[in-house]
Amino acid sequence: MAEVNEPKETQKSGSKKGLIIAFIIILLAINAVQLFLNINKSNDIAVKDQQIVEANAKIDSTTSELTKAIDDLKLKKLEIERLGGDTAALGEQIRNLEIESEKLKNESAANYSKYIRIKKEIDKANQIAREASAEVDRLKAQLAAADSSIKDYQTKVVANLDTINKLKVTQNELAEKVAIASVLKAESFQIDAITAKGKVKDGGEFKAKNIDKLKISFYLGENKVAKQEGKEIILRVIEPDGSALFDVGTGGGSFQFEGKEIFYTLKQDVLFDNRKPQVVFTYVKGSAYKPGKHNVEVYTEGHKIGEGSFLVK
Repeated sequence: MAEVNEPKETQKSGSKKGLIIAFIIILLAINAVQLFLNINKSNDIAVKDQQIVEANAKIDSTTSELTKAIDDLKLKKLEIERLGGDTAALGEQIRNLEIESEKLKNESAANYSKYIRIKKEIDKANQIAREASAEVDRLKAQLAAADSSIKDYQTKVVANLDTINKLKVTQNELAEKVAIASVLKAESFQIDAITAKGKVKDGGEFKAKNIDKLKISFYLGENKVAKQEGKEIILRVIEPDGSALFDVGTGGGSFQFEGKEIFYTLKQDVLFDNRKPQVVFTYVKGSAYKPGKHNVEVYTEGHKIGEGSFLVK
């Protein structure tokens, strides 16, 4: 019996599931790399932010000291002027300090602008990191769902294969039952001895001198399962010592049965039409029969389908 192959739809569905998993794994890898890069970028920005804060702190401290120094110098200048001293050099020094103070203030403002810009970048990086993390979680959930779906699918495939295997077993058992049921049966054996004068002796017990011909007849029983066709019917006449009567010249030969070669006495083709056809064999041995019980066996299609016997005195 031919094996049942797995449906093409099942194979296509399995390939589609595999592609989905591969795609999800690739997305997870891409998002993981993106998340890693965003985290590193966020860390770099945070370091720069700290550097700016520290720089601003230093500038503010220096500006305060410079302002204090300028204020002290202005007081000294006023005292010198009241005393009638020369304040030109001191005034020049104050102007230089004021210029440096203005530079520091401008640098502080620039750093503040840079701080605000970097702060925005930090916020943006954090937002990207959160979105990437959310995407990773979503893809993990999708992968888990796909994995669950694949497991369900695999369970169904296993169940289907189990069902298919059971069907195979059932089909094989059914085929065996059909094969057994289709074996024909040979029924109602009638064995007669025909004398040289053509007189028929029946009853199943004969004197050897009265057997010129052996007539063996039976019917093929009804069988609704068996095919209605020509059947090769094989007859074996077995002597008391267990050897089969056969002569190639009179229609005998050999055939295979249960792995062994055995000899047969006669054979003929009979049309089985399920109407209990009668089969008649007439055998001429050409020599006297041995005294004792002789068995008769009938075979067809590799099966022994009936047997009978007669006694020779």
